[in-house]
Amino acid sequence: MSNSDLHRPHVFQPGTNNRVLLLLHGTGADEYDPLALGRALDPNASQLSPRGMHLEAGMNRFFERYPDGTFNEDSIDVAVAELSEFITVATEHYGLASKEVVAVGFSNGANTAAALLVKRPEVLDAAVLFGSTKPYQNPAPADLTGTRIWLANGDQDPYAPVKISEDWVTTLTSFGASVSWLRHSGGHQIYSAHVSEIAKALNN
Repeated sequence: MSNSDLHRPHVFQPGTNNRVLLLLHGTGADEYDPLALGRALDPNASQLSPRGMHLEAGMNRFFERYPDGTFNEDSIDVAVAELSEFITVATEHYGLASKEVVAVGFSNGANTAAALLVKRPEVLDAAVLFGSTKPYQNPAPADLTGTRIWLANGDQDPYAPVKISEDWVTTLTSFGASVSWLRHSGGHQIYSAHVSEIAKALNN
């Protein structure tokens, strides 16, 4: 089985508008888990949801992290390369070439989407990142001019400290992205009010 083609476990659900949501799940979930979130954000969009192919203690992830919680950036690079190839194949197979591609991720999936933004900026038109942090310590500059990004984090999230989020927003903005940083008082979770706010912005 290849991680870069349609043999990779995934779900595709066709929509009725000109948008496809690339749904990227969190640790321990699978390709079915983010579908409801995608529908809440845009019920008319097509949905493409691939499974993360790295296993950590039997749990699905998109890339490896070390025992101390830091990220293996070489593993991120592999995940981004495989995911980019998968998106290319899926775009042709499902007839998505004319559609706006919006990545939607939670936790590890959101961090993977963020890595995809800076490594392969031509792949995505926008990204919605829940419970997400900076995937690379020192990301190389990328042209994100015109790219819309929503970063929705809890101020008590141990995986996404506020100071790192602040630095990440500054970095993404310096790359040309239009970044909306949404904050709630909780921890590592998706805040329903943020889902509603982002859905409204996406569909205006």
